[in-house]
Amino acid sequence: MKLSLVLLGLASLVAAQSYTDYLFVYFTGESQNGEQIYMSVSNNNNPGSWSQVNGGNLVLQSTVGTKGVRDPSIIRSQDGKKFWIIATDLRVYATGNYDTENGSKGIVVWESTNLKTWTSSALRIVSPSNAGMTWAPDAIWDPSQGKYLVFWTCNLKGDGWYIMKSYTSDFVTFSTAQKFLTGAGMDATIILDKASNTFYRISKNGPNELIEEASATSLAGPWKVVKQQIGSGTIPKGEGPLVFQNNGNPSKYHLFIDNYTKGTGYVPFETTSISGGNWTPSSGFSLPPKNRHGYVIGITSAERTCLTGGTCNTSVTTAPGTTATTNPPTSTTTTANGATQTQYGQCGGQGYTGPTACVSPYTCQFLNDYYSQCL
Repeated sequence: MKLSLVLLGLASLVAAQSYTDYLFVYFTGESQNGEQIYMSVSNNNNPGSWSQVNGGNLVLQSTVGTKGVRDPSIIRSQDGKKFWIIATDLRVYATGNYDTENGSKGIVVWESTNLKTWTSSALRIVSPSNAGMTWAPDAIWDPSQGKYLVFWTCNLKGDGWYIMKSYTSDFVTFSTAQKFLTGAGMDATIILDKASNTFYRISKNGPNELIEEASATSLAGPWKVVKQQIGSGTIPKGEGPLVFQNNGNPSKYHLFIDNYTKGTGYVPFETTSISGGNWTPSSGFSLPPKNRHGYVIGITSAERTCLTGGTCNTSVTTAPGTTATTNPPTSTTTTANGATQTQYGQCGGQGYTGPTACVSPYTCQFLNDYYSQCL
């Protein structure tokens, strides 16, 4: 249940070939700890070979809202200096209820400058008061607004299901929600193919609860259906498609479809002609176990090293082709008040007056001028 949007070829970043690997962010299902954030990194720039981050254990845990998250998206900032993970605030494990009538009106947000250390989870209210739920948030940079367009699936009670939208520059404050897309089904991914300057929408829509591809020359549409029932003959039904461009071949795209009826996770497909909508099953792929609705982005070799236990860049993370800024200032947090914070708790930052010591074995680590966290 994800409506995701990938915008490739942004002017401030270089082409996808500059990335040397991939990062896969996902949840793992309705187990006790399944509805949290998990990560895997590709091996040797191969989207069919993956190593789990943190030994396959959860990487980030929500402590807000329902205390569970699904359908995560990861966004690299326009200038390459930050990353955000945004996710559905929903925990099915505790109740078995997907709650489309009285669910959360917020999304869960984390922020990082190096993909390794993250702020604690924050719940940001984005949906209107008559929203039944706020599912599968995603975001793209909108150059016409100079802000990020955040969008999600929403049941407006008494009105119908829509894809809603809101703008933000920092993932802290958001503009008033408005209707964005109708008739696109759910769990859509929209890719800009820079070579043709065409947007491609891939979503759960059309016959037999499978995947549909449509194209348009602008995000405002109109959209023309290219292909329906993608995945037919390979999977019975599908949802939560994610799509990304191959790092080594910009004409090649990868599409993962969640085979949710079997509970086995994603099934990989690929094409070298996205305009034709002819997706074929990928061969020789081995995806991480228990992967469910998530997101894939390209990463640098330094970012992969940091994620897998190596040295992390202490300067602000930058995208390929951009210039790094100077190292951020050292945290000035102390343990003077003797209070303790548990893992992921805030322990410092400008204007912060709460506890500044962490429960052992965690230590207070600087993330930015305004936030230090127990990690």
